[in-house]
Amino acid sequence: MRTSTRRKTNRSISPAVIVHTAQPVQQSSDPNQLIQQLAQQMAQALIQQQQIQPDQNRRNTLTVKEALEEVFENSISEYKLYAMLRAGTIPHVKIGAKYLLRRDTLEGWMRQQEQGAGS
Repeated sequence: MRTSTRRKTNRSISPAVIVHTAQPVQQSSDPNQLIQQLAQQMAQALIQQQQIQPDQNRRNTLTVKEALEEVFENSISEYKLYAMLRAGTIPHVKIGAKYLLRRDTLEGWMRQQEQGAGS
């Protein structure tokens, strides 16, 4: 029996946020204009919510696969990342056989690598 796993997205915003931050819609006889106003208000509410709590759902401690997806954006292979971890090139913590990486540490490490490559 195969079970599927669903990942939570980091950018989920509850409908209640949109309802509470939306402005009253001006009455219009044109339904297309009304739809356009609603769409603009929903977009503004989403932008405001992301500005208020951009990192609310972002975990700082990541597994290797999470780091590959979220920090490295799948730009390197899992094999390459493990090789760099074993070589001590990338900052990490190893607990038993499991590697754990901190998002903020990785982002800082990447900034250092960028600065070193530019000089």
